[in-house]
Amino acid sequence: MAAPQYMPIHNKINVLLDNGSLHEAFALLKDNLTVFSDPYVSDKLNKLEETYKYMIHYLVEGYADKGRDEMLSELINDLRTINDSILRNSIMADSPDVYSSTKRFGNIRKVSLYQRLENYIDAYSNAMLAAGTDSASQYQKKSEEALDALFSYVWTMFGAREEEYRFLSKAVTEYDHPFAFKAQMISALLLGCLSYYDKNAFTALIDIYEADIDQKLSARALTAIVLVVASNPERIKKDPKLKARLSLWQDSIISYRRLREVLMNVIRTRDTERISSKMKNEVLPELMKLRPDILNKLKNVSEESDMEMLDINPEWEEILNKNGLGDKIKELTEMQMEGADVMMVAFSNLKNFPFFNTVSNWFLPFTNNHSEIASLSNEFGAFNELLDMDGVMCDSDRYSFAFSLNKMPEAQRKMMTERMNEQMTQLKEVMADRKLKSSVPEFDSEVTKYVRDIYRFFKLFRRKADFNDPFKNPIDFRSLPFLNDVLSDMEIVNLVGEFYFKRGYYAEALPMLMLIEKENPQDNLLWEKIGYCHNALNNVSEAILWYKKAELLNPESLWLIKKLAVCYRMTGKYSDAAEYYAKALEADPDNYSLLMSAGNCLLEAGDYQAAIANYYHADYVKPERLSSWRALGWAELLNGNKLKSLGYYEKIIGSGNATANDNLNAGHLYYLTGNLKKAVGCYKTCACAKGFGMKKLEESIHEDLDTIEKAGGNAQELNLLLDKVKYDL
Repeated sequence: MAAPQYMPIHNKINVLLDNGSLHEAFALLKDNLTVFSDPYVSDKLNKLEETYKYMIHYLVEGYADKGRDEMLSELINDLRTINDSILRNSIMADSPDVYSSTKRFGNIRKVSLYQRLENYIDAYSNAMLAAGTDSASQYQKKSEEALDALFSYVWTMFGAREEEYRFLSKAVTEYDHPFAFKAQMISALLLGCLSYYDKNAFTALIDIYEADIDQKLSARALTAIVLVVASNPERIKKDPKLKARLSLWQDSIISYRRLREVLMNVIRTRDTERISSKMKNEVLPELMKLRPDILNKLKNVSEESDMEMLDINPEWEEILNKNGLGDKIKELTEMQMEGADVMMVAFSNLKNFPFFNTVSNWFLPFTNNHSEIASLSNEFGAFNELLDMDGVMCDSDRYSFAFSLNKMPEAQRKMMTERMNEQMTQLKEVMADRKLKSSVPEFDSEVTKYVRDIYRFFKLFRRKADFNDPFKNPIDFRSLPFLNDVLSDMEIVNLVGEFYFKRGYYAEALPMLMLIEKENPQDNLLWEKIGYCHNALNNVSEAILWYKKAELLNPESLWLIKKLAVCYRMTGKYSDAAEYYAKALEADPDNYSLLMSAGNCLLEAGDYQAAIANYYHADYVKPERLSSWRALGWAELLNGNKLKSLGYYEKIIGSGNATANDNLNAGHLYYLTGNLKKAVGCYKTCACAKGFGMKKLEESIHEDLDTIEKAGGNAQELNLLLDKVKYDL
């Protein structure tokens, strides 16, 4: 049975389970189980139905059963798992996706979890014994292959017996196995749950986290838990056992602080794509444009001069400030200091090494002993120290960096190594300062690295389309079942709301700000932010309400006055808009932009003389501007001053920068002042303009007909002039 054929049945069974129609769900599941020879699942389904029948029998007989609700919930969860298992089997039958291919290969080998773990421990032990010998690389590679095989098994072991998951969590929490093994098991469980939700796998993650044997492992386990909950909220919400367990975290300040750190790191990934886009489309192209300037500056530096002086040469700042590049770099630097991932764009092009064709390698903790880089580590010099330094790069980026150093010409690598030796002291100071700001630096640093490793896998893996991306939609911590109770403190709401607002994600910021407003009902700055969010989301009427509310407490705010002016203009309330522009001009009377905007609103409101006064003031502030002349030309026409209006359009045409619309309006004025030959000439110029044409000319004259008729023209004469234009073209 192909997956598309089973998908409607899969969906129907889930609906039946949602509605409590278990009899029909059992029947459908049994009908579809016959396609697959899986005795364990078939036997489990029969036992579940027997349990269900007994439950109904005891209910009918009137026996009291306090555990009935929990038992029913467990039973429904098991049925969902069986339903997912049938779907998975139907997909795996012939699908070329990575998960299915990995599982089919594992089925052929028929090696158990216990045997795979034993194989890995043996291979790892042999690698440790061989360290420093000629065969070290060979044994190290076997150890890595054994760990990858174990990862693949755990990743695809959905539906395995509960005791297998318990064995796995104990192997992580109760035995002195290598950190890489423990970290990889967490990642495999995460990847498996994101493919097909498995309560036993999720419970294993909770077991590992609650064992709290190591800050780094706890960081990885909790990150995995948050991503699984965010991807499967409905399944987890309906599970009373999970509720009972996760609810215990509510009273733990440690769990709150850790969850806050994980959540903020996951939320920050929302900004990674925008940062990468900014780097690719704005910063890097501008830097390439500046390359000739930089080379010229370098030519002017003699061989005898101190090249280090270039670092503090003010001319560099002048070059970077071209096209606002300096501001963009400053913005990115500030974002990096706040925890933004600005390294993504740099390393996205370094994920094409064969190493990254293997799924497990994307999550592998970095080690200089890895078989693919161990022989090179002695040549890395100061870079070894950088690669070993926590918090600088995530693990997959460290591997990328190591591979790229290997590809680099020796002379260039030597030069970079010398430079890195000089920078290491400063870098250590920065990292030490960052650790001081964190109460649990090891946990926080690991969360940041791990989230970035996961993010890179789902965004950069060559077959990423085969996976369910947990970063596809913004995470809403309020919808995370049970965890949202732990994160109910207003501190996290403030953090998330401020992040979204500062980064311009106003749809996500608005509900956070509304929650904060309930706690701070007299905060006018908060009202301004809420108004701004509505404004940015085109809810202009709502924006006005919040801006007006803020104005009550801060009536002199120039920012508020300008915002209200713009909003009233957007809603067509031109008189109100003009009133606010007038207020703004009281504080800044020679502001050209404000003068023009005020004039435009007054013009729309029908107060032509007041509009003209603003336009003349604007022309005085910034003379010779075509925008002022155009405004004055049109306003004087509406005010009945045809000769003054014509004078401005003649000045515009005389400037050599007239547009098709300028010639159109000049044509109107020549016609209205009796110079029909010049009117025809202007209309012809307009019709011949690129992208205009005769049809658009006729439409434009028709749109302006009411204004022309009020000024003394008539439609019949205009039609005659248009025909003259057609004959002349």
